[in-house]
Amino acid sequence: MNINRFIKLTAASLIASFALFGSANAQSIEDVVKRGKLLVAIDTTYAPFGTINEKMEPDGFEVQLAKEMATALGVTAEIVPVNTANRIPVLLTNKADITLSTLAITPQRAAQVMFSIPYSGVKFQIIADKSRNIKSPTDLANLKIGVIRGGAAQGPLNAVISQDTTVVQFDDVAGCVQGLLSGQVDAIAEGWLLPGKMNQSTGSEKYEAKFDLGESHYGMAVRRGSFDLLQWVNTFIYTYKTNGKLAELHQQYIQLPLPNLPSF
Repeated sequence: MNINRFIKLTAASLIASFALFGSANAQSIEDVVKRGKLLVAIDTTYAPFGTINEKMEPDGFEVQLAKEMATALGVTAEIVPVNTANRIPVLLTNKADITLSTLAITPQRAAQVMFSIPYSGVKFQIIADKSRNIKSPTDLANLKIGVIRGGAAQGPLNAVISQDTTVVQFDDVAGCVQGLLSGQVDAIAEGWLLPGKMNQSTGSEKYEAKFDLGESHYGMAVRRGSFDLLQWVNTFIYTYKTNGKLAELHQQYIQLPLPNLPSF
């Protein structure tokens, strides 16, 4: 066989293989409708976005949003429980159609999944005991600051600290909170809802936000190549936002106005 013909045939075979691999992992609206279920990965330990209610059923802002999406498709929603660490792996291993779990949009994550336009957002803050004198990044020198390993708050935190600050990484929000409560760290870098939740759980007014680190936006994630599903998700978010229902749901569960959400 002519060597040039052999190279062309080999290249064509490899391209076909990659194409088949991509289509096998992609997800379409037809797949979801045919199954009759929309599988949505949500962390039900991160109230009020996701929680388990008194009836021992998944509840919260993101759970209700998933149910609204399923209703719009004429299917039922099945919540796939995840945590901070496996939100993306569960999606990539085909255990869920969509990850809807306070997943901040970052370029690093976008190399693994495709993000929808934002449906909510978060303001990151330095959180500590009210008695601790922290007013700016310079006050973090010689302190231990907790942050979720690989979380969206890590970048803004790293951008403002000096080499005298020790960053302690935890696997999830619960680890960060426990680290602060136990004195393992002096402060934590987390979202703006956390001080109120900590005070509520401890029955005190002991914790507060010291200063803002920045903000990020949450997007739903689908597997790379799932353009059909992504287009539908974006259309749903756009429609739900423009008719005011997204803001109503956000106020109901988060008890804060829906932040200004950019599009891309």
